[in-house]
Amino acid sequence: SRYRGEKVGIKEIELIGATSVPHWKLAMAMKDTKKRSVLRIFKRSKFTSSTYEKDKKALIEKFYGAGLRDAHIVHDTVFFLDPKNLKIQIIVDEGSKYYFGDFEWFGNSKYRSSFLDSVIGIKKGDIYNKTLLDKRLNGGEDGRDIASLYVNKGHLFFQIFPVETGVSGNFINYQFRIYEGKEARYGEITVVGNTKTND
Repeated sequence: SRYRGEKVGIKEIELIGATSVPHWKLAMAMKDTKKRSVLRIFKRSKFTSSTYEKDKKALIEKFYGAGLRDAHIVHDTVFFLDPKNLKIQIIVDEGSKYYFGDFEWFGNSKYRSSFLDSVIGIKKGDIYNKTLLDKRLNGGEDGRDIASLYVNKGHLFFQIFPVETGVSGNFINYQFRIYEGKEARYGEITVVGNTKTND
């Protein structure tokens, strides 16, 4: 290309086929690949293919979060509007929308299944969001997850294995297979370096 090696800016990102997720959310996903502002004031940015590939993955994650787990990019192209400005066009196939179906718990003896259902806070018919499910099972920022519930009660070797058991219509069913492990207890506690206070 005669423009190779020159710095170019992203003037516009056009998304075709994206109707279920607000465009401002999609624009946030493409934050590292600069885009036009809502005021139509164009900012120049250096275009790099690695950043673009990362942002495309983040873009599709937004669709996954809206229950569109089959969403994918059909085609995308980057082309010059002029020697200094690029346009990106991305064509998306959103696919069907999915919802959470039935949950089954196996291996839980410390807590009832109904209680574990209340901890994850996801009900049948909620929009399918795998990222949210993973957080509620193994590490939500608010401590509201199944793993924290067990580990905080001494089950340091706790593990949970979510298994997708099938799709009924647009409802995705899961089994949660739990290994609680034995409760860990404190052994001997030794304090080192204390010269002014007794152990």
